[in-house]
This record gives sequence, structure tokens and C-alpha cells, in this order.
Amino acid sequence: MQIVFALTLKASARDPYLVFWSLILPIGGVVGLSLISDSPAYNLGLLAGMTSISILFFTLMTTSYAILAQRRRGVYHLLHVTPIALWKYVLSLSSAWTVTGLFCGVIILTIGSLVIDTQLTMTAFLLASAIMMIAGLGYVFLSFFIASLSQNEGHISIITNIITIPLILTSDAFYSLQNAPTWVTTLNRFNPFQWFLNGIQSSLTLDISQYVVSLSLLLLVVLCALLLAVRTFRYSA
Repeated sequence: MQIVFALTLKASARDPYLVFWSLILPIGGVVGLSLISDSPAYNLGLLAGMTSISILFFTLMTTSYAILAQRRRGVYHLLHVTPIALWKYVLSLSSAWTVTGLFCGVIILTIGSLVIDTQLTMTAFLLASAIMMIAGLGYVFLSFFIASLSQNEGHISIITNIITIPLILTSDAFYSLQNAPTWVTTLNRFNPFQWFLNGIQSSLTLDISQYVVSLSLLLLVVLCALLLAVRTFRYSA
């Protein structure tokens, strides 16, 4: 398991999609949008939004492609003739991808806090790290489900866009929904990405009550995603 974990972690760090979608793009977004805003509250929300999107892009989208590629190469099918159990292999993959997502989140929080000139306490970093790991794990489990539904990369692109675009647009990652129509605020209330975003925001502001609510909801998402991944898992294409 340790070898699989280490190799997956090493491969993830070299992924060009990771570098662009989960590091360069979010950091560039924080830098660019903070230049046109002088509101500390907006900038802090922007930092939380970009961090959340970074983890979403990697642990849901990038990993879906990786899972499909492994299945098409027959990696999961070959596990039948190897001493490592499937659950151990999947756990190693999921753990490595979750840690990679956490690493991206910490980098963005660190650089972003310097860009918007705000000081984050160690408590805030620890709380944010916990919520990022829980959310990242849930997205990774969901990526197994997405890969099981897909026959090729085009299918994954369509499915992930159908999932992520509405999640982002019905959240307040970039704009306030205070004056939004009722149906938008209703969708926002049941938006799992918004729960993740609320968790990041509450960790940065040390709003413990909101943090506990967000963490509890995300744990429910992890459980549901795990059940979907297990029920739909396919060994071969």
C-alpha cells in the first residue's frame, strides 16, 4: 500500500493538469480579482472560493481521467492475480489524491493570504486542512463513480462539466447571492460545493458553529459518494 501511495503521489505531482487547473489558475484568480477589489471580506471569500475550486478540479476532474486510464489499461483487472486486495489499492490511490489536493489547497491559502494581505492563524490552517481532506476524499470517491459511467475521455468531460458548472455557478464563490432569485438561493442551500466553501470560509474566520455544520454535511457527502463508488465500480472497460 505504501508503494502504491508513494507512486501515485509522485505521479500526481508531475501532472500538468494539476499544475495548471489546481495551482496556476486559482492563484492567478486570487491575484487578478484581488487587484480590482479593496474589500477585505470579499478578498477573504475569494481566497476560500479559489481554494475550494482548486481541490474540486483536481480531486473530481483530474482523478476521473486517471481512474478511466487505469481501467482501460487493465490495472484493476490485474489485481485479481496480485497479492494486493482491491480495497487496499483503491484506498492507497484515494489517500494519495486526497493528500495532493490538500497540498494544493495549502499552497493557495499560503500564497493567497500574502496576496490579500491577511494573516491566517495556525488554528485556521488546521481547520481548513481538515475540511479540505474530507471534501477531497468525497470528490475522489465521486470520481470513481464518474469514471464507471464513462467509456472515454469525452464522456468524463461532459459528466464533470454537468456536475461542476452548476455547483460553482450556484455558489457564492465569486459573487454574492444575497439578491438572487429564490430558486437560486434554494439550490445554493443544498449545494455540496457551497457546504465545502462554507467550511473553508468558517475555518478562516474561526466560526466554529458554521464549521461543524459544514463538516457534518461533508461527511454525509463522503458516505454517499463511497456507496456510489462501491456499487458502480467496474474492473474493466
